Amino acid sequence: MKKILSITVLILAFAIQAEAQKKIQVTKFERNVTSLIGSMNQVEDNTGEACAVLRVRMPDNIFEIEPNLGIVKKETKTGELLLWIPVGTKRLTVRHYGVMPLAGYEIPVRLEPKVTYDAEVEIVEYMNGNKGRSYEERDYHVYLGAGYNVMAISGPSAMIGLEYKHHVIEAGAIYGLNKTDDMYFYNSDGNLKAAYNYQAFRVSLRYGYEIVLDKSFAVIPQIGAAYNIMSGTAIQSGTSNSSYKSTSSISGLAAVRLTAKLTKQIGLYVTPEYDLGLYKEDICKLIGENSKTFKNWTEGFNLNVGVIVSF
Repeated sequence: MKKILSITVLILAFAIQAEAQKKIQVTKFERNVTSLIGSMNQVEDNTGEACAVLRVRMPDNIFEIEPNLGIVKKETKTGELLLWIPVGTKRLTVRHYGVMPLAGYEIPVRLEPKVTYDAEVEIVEYMNGNKGRSYEERDYHVYLGAGYNVMAISGPSAMIGLEYKHHVIEAGAIYGLNKTDDMYFYNSDGNLKAAYNYQAFRVSLRYGYEIVLDKSFAVIPQIGAAYNIMSGTAIQSGTSNSSYKSTSSISGLAAVRLTAKLTKQIGLYVTPEYDLGLYKEDICKLIGENSKTFKNWTEGFNLNVGVIVSF
């Protein structure tokens, strides 16, 4: 487990340091109330609805603009690009040779048919890290979360993670409140060797990619691994045996986190996940055979809900 945590720290440190020297920025996006381009040069999309016109001013003609619903018509002029795009377009991707693409730029207004919108794009220098940059301008955010596991094992949870350009690395822990029934272990002669009931604790490491649905909602598919510890408490004096005091297992996990922002930095989350058992110690197998709840902890569905605060 120490190796996993060390690798996590190295990955987070690398991600924070790996910022490019330059970036693409949309410095202006607004409706042009005087332009008649869309009315005089009306173009329809494949549904028959009139397009909106996006006029992009840029320092050179190497820029490429990719609306999420595609381009119906395109005209290129020196330092300017005219795009006829469907009014349902929500996001743009802007590319330029030698610079990290600006992906998922959210159009700040609702597009209307035959209306012209003026935008300006440019390449700007990065500041060092996040210093001096607003929350929205930052490439990475560290976040903390607190929640509760409500399926299989119930109990409080905590997590810390890094989101870097939609890539998410996260470490988490869950403290199970459930206890197994009393379990008795005997030797081959039928003599009692130990008697315990067990509680569960989990640490996990996962990777995900954030898919932004709109300004308030996002989906993060995740994959990862969990290290599950079953810690035993002796039922009565004389039933303690170090060989049975704790046991562990390793499971792989696949999850989908749904997040809803309450403010820019605070949100709610729901994370359904499925765990697949990869390795179990013998005592852990016995616990699973005697308790469906504890078996599902490492081989079945779990659900975690809570709050995330991002910085």
